[in-house]
Amino acid sequence: MLFRLTRELRRELKKPLGELIRGPIPEPYFRIKDELRGKTVVTVGDVVTENVLKLGLSPSLALYDLKTKRADYSPDINAKAVFMTVSNPPGTITKALLDAIRKAFRLVERGRPVHILVSGEEDLGAIPAVLYAPYGSIVLYGQPDEGVVLIKVTPECKRRCARILAKMEVVRDGD
Repeated sequence: MLFRLTRELRRELKKPLGELIRGPIPEPYFRIKDELRGKTVVTVGDVVTENVLKLGLSPSLALYDLKTKRADYSPDINAKAVFMTVSNPPGTITKALLDAIRKAFRLVERGRPVHILVSGEEDLGAIPAVLYAPYGSIVLYGQPDEGVVLIKVTPECKRRCARILAKMEVVRDGD
């Protein structure tokens, strides 16, 4: 089973899910560095993950696909992290991705950082990350050519992400 973006949702998701910190990379990361300290931080995307690591911070959960703007990309990654791999086609959220993120947060609760390498595309991973992250966590994802989006995980933010997931087209195996 998977959830697929509709045209309507594609337009809706052009608007950031959190606060857009504008600026050329890596400047936005320096502005939010202090806000990330001591928090459960989730990075979605190769450039975001690499820039948080360059700040000397280790994301609790990192999702990436080794591509940026459709080009191959190889960020520096945390060798101490638990590694998972999952398949997730572009424009979708698969059950496998949902399960991996849920499992990752169980490991994070025990102090283990987790990296999920996505075969396909991780772009929509911020939605389930918000749904499964503990309150007070911060989820970061890139807004191409604009900056980085910072989501503070709150009840309202979780409700918004649940509404987005509920509006996605459900495709069952074999459909």
